[in-house]
Amino acid sequence: MIQVEHLYKGFDGVPVLKDINVTYETGKCNMIIGKSGSGKTVLLKCLIGLLEPESGDIFYGDQGLSGMNYAQKKALRQKIGILFQGSALFDFATVLENVMFPMDFFTDWSRAQKIERARFCLDRVNVVNSDDKYPNELSGGMQKRVGIARAIALNPQFLFCDEPNSGLDPYTSILIDQLISGLTREFNITTIVNTHDINSILEIGDRIAFIHEGNMLWQGDKNSILDTGCEELRDFLSANTLARNVMRR
Repeated sequence: MIQVEHLYKGFDGVPVLKDINVTYETGKCNMIIGKSGSGKTVLLKCLIGLLEPESGDIFYGDQGLSGMNYAQKKALRQKIGILFQGSALFDFATVLENVMFPMDFFTDWSRAQKIERARFCLDRVNVVNSDDKYPNELSGGMQKRVGIARAIALNPQFLFCDEPNSGLDPYTSILIDQLISGLTREFNITTIVNTHDINSILEIGDRIAFIHEGNMLWQGDKNSILDTGCEELRDFLSANTLARNVMRR
């Protein structure tokens, strides 16, 4: 579980996040949603530790991020997996080498152990017979799968996904959503997804937090999101044809 308490963040005196309070639950797909520029990416970076807030704190379990020393933060990073928006695979490395990268950096495992773990992760995301291929030889969907395999290589407790369906066709997006949701439940991960993809929200949004102009305006789940009474959220959702048609019924 991750708990955010009274988080504030700004740049050059301009507030971006304003008193954010939210809990991200274990074994669920927790979503951060909102328009571009709403502050959701800044929140994600604060959660990971890439940005330091002005005030407030982020608790991993009962331990606040602001009070951790260097060694504690390094230990925490080993429990975190990240799926980047563009997959961020290394072009110069093979599929197997890409998945092994976190193990090279954080563990003292033997090469045989790393290969075994990498192949397990690739098999789990249904990437087969591709160990020696390079990212540019894979489709966008396959690159996302390899990115997910790398993100779970260290068996993380926390998984962060930044726009996981960016650039994918609708069918592949659904498969990636189902994969992320399945892994979350199978390994009991606290998964946080930063997205504006309405289909993903309605498909796998166990817990959803809507940010508008730096304010947390609504929290709930996919079953209640279409009838919230929040006008700003309704406007956000109505930009999508499917959601708009459902809300009109």
